[in-house]
Amino acid sequence: MKVWLKFATCCAVMLGAQAHAQEKNVTLVVPYPPGGAADQLARVISQEMGTRFGQKVIVENRPGAGAQVAMNVVKNANPAAMGTVLFLADSGAYSLNRHLYKRLNYNVATDLIPMTLAAKAPVFLLVNKDSPYKNVQDLVAAGKQQELTYGSPGMGTGTHLLGEMLRKETGTRLVHVPYKGAGPALIDAVSGQIDFIFDVLTGSRGFLEDGRLRAIAAATTQRSPLRPDVPTIAESGIPNVAFTIWWGFSAKAGTPADEVSRLTEQLTTVLKEPAVVKKFVDFGIEIQPSSPKEFAELIENDAQAIEPMIKSLDITLD
Repeated sequence: MKVWLKFATCCAVMLGAQAHAQEKNVTLVVPYPPGGAADQLARVISQEMGTRFGQKVIVENRPGAGAQVAMNVVKNANPAAMGTVLFLADSGAYSLNRHLYKRLNYNVATDLIPMTLAAKAPVFLLVNKDSPYKNVQDLVAAGKQQELTYGSPGMGTGTHLLGEMLRKETGTRLVHVPYKGAGPALIDAVSGQIDFIFDVLTGSRGFLEDGRLRAIAAATTQRSPLRPDVPTIAESGIPNVAFTIWWGFSAKAGTPADEVSRLTEQLTTVLKEPAVVKKFVDFGIEIQPSSPKEFAELIENDAQAIEPMIKSLDITLD
């Protein structure tokens, strides 16, 4: 009887601890507006964490100032009010911004705990259906005769840098038009208000399928399996215009190690779910979970690799 009572008590304590852990809310801060790739990742994964693990995750969109608005929320978060605070952002926030901003209000190495890479996505050069440009050569030839406009989700984003790489490598007269998010830029690309845009397939997929946008080149080192019929920019004889966008999860610095481990395990489990992988392939995103160490190395390796390119483009943001 005593053995049974001890066993029952032990089980009750374990179940209680597990229930307490799952009852602890998680706030997932996303530094971009609703509707973009990161937001879709956040919402699908948070829903799956709830379904599979009973973990409540609240997605909080805080766009602005190159992820600095969101990072203010993360750094100053009160765990009593927000629970465990996680951050989901792209390569720009993790690796580019430190080289772009004169005064950045966060330090990835000290303010965040890397958890896992979430996904990667190839970028394509898109024009609207009535554009006279059938390929990159057409666009470059026109850009040497007149100014062409291209849009991006904002200053210092990966797609903004791609436009500047293209301008530098070809000597074309390209004018950058920054928007507040990818959605408005896509709408103006579809309507012909701007000449072209670099974007991942997540938001543009519907426009490509109904013919309102055309992909004339991939900003990748090799043709993407998502659009194998689209040649790379390098195939057009233009080198050094390639960039892959990725997204990853981190925890607020100071989060207890056991909580970080628990949530990292949940995230990687969800990311490996076949249904989740398929859903994002349909969105134009390749799910690629990693270990915390691998993700931390990716952040720093990309930051080091891209620094010379940013310096050569002479882009500095306040």
